[in-house]
Amino acid sequence: MFESVIKYKFTLLLSMVTFLASCSTYKIAERHLDGKMKKFDLVKSIWINEINGDTVEYWDNYKVDKPVLLLVHGFGATSKYQFVEQIKMLTEKYRIVMPNLYHFGKTRPGSEKYKIQDQVDLLSSFLKQLKIESFSLMGVSYGGLIGIELANMHKANLKQLILFDAPVKYMDKTDINSIKNFYNVPSIEELFVPEKPEGLKKLMFLATGKKSHLPNVVFKEFLQEAYMSNLEDKRALITNMVNGLEEYQNKQYEFDIPILLIWGEEDKVVSAAKGLELQKHLGTKCEYHVIKKAAHMPNMTHPKEFNSILYKFLKPEIH
Repeated sequence: MFESVIKYKFTLLLSMVTFLASCSTYKIAERHLDGKMKKFDLVKSIWINEINGDTVEYWDNYKVDKPVLLLVHGFGATSKYQFVEQIKMLTEKYRIVMPNLYHFGKTRPGSEKYKIQDQVDLLSSFLKQLKIESFSLMGVSYGGLIGIELANMHKANLKQLILFDAPVKYMDKTDINSIKNFYNVPSIEELFVPEKPEGLKKLMFLATGKKSHLPNVVFKEFLQEAYMSNLEDKRALITNMVNGLEEYQNKQYEFDIPILLIWGEEDKVVSAAKGLELQKHLGTKCEYHVIKKAAHMPNMTHPKEFNSILYKFLKPEIH
C-alpha cells in the first residue's frame, strides 16, 4: 500500500513537472532564438506598407556596406527557426535580410492574399522599400518556389541563387497524393499546418527524418502560438500552391548566374531525383549536392555539411 502511494505521488509529480516545462517550451525557444539573432547582429523590425496595408516582420543586420543575402523560409516555423544554423557563418560577410512571408510571424496582408505570386509581390515591394538593388537569394522548400519566381522577376538584380528541397517545376498532384499516403494524412493542408500534437510530430518527422518521442503536451504551446491563430490562412497558402502546380511545371527558368541546389537524400516531400531534374533544367552554371541521410531540411539537421557546401559556393563573393 505504501509503495503504491509513493509510486502514485511520483507519477503525479513527474506529470506536473512535464506539464510546467511544456508550458514554457515555446517562450524558452523564442527567447533563445531571439538571443542568437541579437548575438549575430540581427534586429527584428516591422514595415507597414501604407499603400496596401501589409505588415511585414523581418530580421536585418543593416550592414549596408555588405552584399545582400535574402533568406526565404518555407512552411513550419518562422524564418529565424529555419536559418539559425546558417546565420553565424553568413552575418559577418553579408547583409542578412530575413522576412517572414504572409501569414507567418507578424506578417499579415492588408487584404486576402494566398497565392505564390502574392508572396513574390510582397518580397519585391519589400526589397524596393529597403532600397535593395542587388542581392543573392537562398530559399527552402515553399520559399524556394517563391524565391525562384522572385529571381525570375529580378534577373538584372540577382547575383547568386541557392535553393534546397524546393518544389520547383517538377512537382505534380500525383506527388501530393504520394506524400499524403506516406505520412498517412487526409490532406496535404493538414500535414503542413497541423492542429494537433500528433500532426506537429509528423511535420517534424517530415523535416528532420527523425521521430520525436516527447509527450504531446510539449507540442501544445507551439501549436497554439505558431498555428492556431491563423490556421485557415496557412492552409489556404498550401491549397493555392497545390492548385497552381501545373502553372509552375510549364515555367522555363533561364539564369546567367551561379546557382546552388542542395537536397536531402531522404527527402520524402521533394525527392532528390526531382532536384537532379531541376539541376539539368537550370544548366551548366548550376551545382547540385545531395546530403546523405538528410530529409527535407538538411540545413537544420546536417548544418556542418550543409554550411560547408554553402561556404564553398559563396567563397568567391565573401572573400
